[in-house]
Amino acid sequence: MVPLASALQDRGHDVRWVTSRRLCERVRAMGFTAEPAGWEADERQAEYRRRFPGEADLPVLERRALMFPKLFGAIAAPAMLPGLLSAAEAFVPDVVIHDAAEFASAVVAERLGVPHLTHSFGALVPRDFVHSAGEEVAPLWESVGLSPRPFGGSYDHLYLDIYPPTLQPTSAGHVPRVQPLRPVAVDAAPGQQLPEHLRDLPRPVVYVTFGTVFNAAAVFAPVIEAARGLEATVVVTVGPDSDPEALGVVPPNVIVERYVPQSLLFDRCDIVVSHAGSGTFLSALARAIPQLCLPQAADQFVNASACERIAAGITIEPATVTPQRIRDAIERLRIDEHFRTGARAGAEAIHAMPPPDEVANVIEHLANATS
Repeated sequence: MVPLASALQDRGHDVRWVTSRRLCERVRAMGFTAEPAGWEADERQAEYRRRFPGEADLPVLERRALMFPKLFGAIAAPAMLPGLLSAAEAFVPDVVIHDAAEFASAVVAERLGVPHLTHSFGALVPRDFVHSAGEEVAPLWESVGLSPRPFGGSYDHLYLDIYPPTLQPTSAGHVPRVQPLRPVAVDAAPGQQLPEHLRDLPRPVVYVTFGTVFNAAAVFAPVIEAARGLEATVVVTVGPDSDPEALGVVPPNVIVERYVPQSLLFDRCDIVVSHAGSGTFLSALARAIPQLCLPQAADQFVNASACERIAAGITIEPATVTPQRIRDAIERLRIDEHFRTGARAGAEAIHAMPPPDEVANVIEHLANATS
């Protein structure tokens, strides 16, 4: 969401963020004003596990169908509403932009009588998931004297879609107005450069990441083992809050880092191995880099399927992951031009989408039309 917020701020608009206390620090470091509200991600995850202890035993698709409405509707939104409402009443915004899993913002915007826009974080969330989340947050609407809205109000005004249309897995027939928005990776500070020891690595370079949530040391183990004997330099990032030492002794062709901005590393990268989280998946695709997807949960299976569908990569399901399968897949991605062609097609689809500055213009017109 940072590129769109930056585009609006660059146009002279007053942009105010409301997010968890820890994320406020990161948002402020990017040059924005931020106020805290709601729970931290680990706090709401802990509450979710407490309320639904049997969730981990469900099949993957059933876990998603339960998690989205319960975690983001029943748990996160009520905790977010008081602080968000207080901040918005003091700030008096002309428009509210919230991510597709944040359900308190629509309530607050309607209370203030201003338009609210849903900003996607990846593929369109399945219709039934959002419908169920809307039912979970119905009491929040009623608590401020409003009638609950279908889908929790998510699609009442405008849906900002960062997912390339050719990759979208589900119909958007229930979404009245969709505005495409080019996904732009922002993970490096202005002027930041790649560490010197990573600038001239022997090619090919394979980059391995499992993000910041699904990055337990155990998921790296088969990838590290697959790197043994692989004729490639393998750069592994374990996450800013994880310990590289947890991976133990690694082969000489493997470099383990805590965190490196992906946008800096991708220019020197030939293959990306990841959990297929939306941020990594779309950022690598925008650079036309073939990908090996090892999805773990959430919408990662949707992204992995999209990657295979356009022949931009290979997917290995969790139950079938072995070092040999990973090694074979990396070799295929390296030598088969078919995957690079597919990745280039994906990159072209992304770059055909309107950039944040153009979409900022659309938002200005929407705000002016409803003021």
